[in-house]
Amino acid sequence: MSWNVFVMRCPPEVDAIDQIAADWEPSSLGTGRDVRAALAEVLPGIEYSTSGWADYDSVGFSLSTLVDEADDAPVAAVGLIVHGHDAAAAQAVLAIADALYARALDIGSGDFLTKDSARSSFGSWRAYRDRVLDPGRS
Repeated sequence: MSWNVFVMRCPPEVDAIDQIAADWEPSSLGTGRDVRAALAEVLPGIEYSTSGWADYDSVGFSLSTLVDEADDAPVAAVGLIVHGHDAAAAQAVLAIADALYARALDIGSGDFLTKDSARSSFGSWRAYRDRVLDPGRS
């Protein structure tokens, strides 16, 4: 079970995803090369496979993403798949969004993540995960 976050350049004036016009198109985060470089800067030791999947392991959490666009092709968004228990995952997600000059959207809640909300959003997901995986746990 994973915490899923979508990183893209959403209009800064919107507070919720449902405020974005249906015909809106996000601007590019950069080329495949740019996005991979930004991820490598934020997540030292991130490893890419030839298929474009990237995996990052840290103490307490891991993160995977697919950036399979060519070096010179534009990337519209990046999906992050986060596993683990450490709230440092929330800071990593925000750091990625900052490095890409973008916003992070918690797919589960539909909320944009901020410095104030990211830790509690991750905590809510973690509590949900724990209830689902161990329904007898209080």
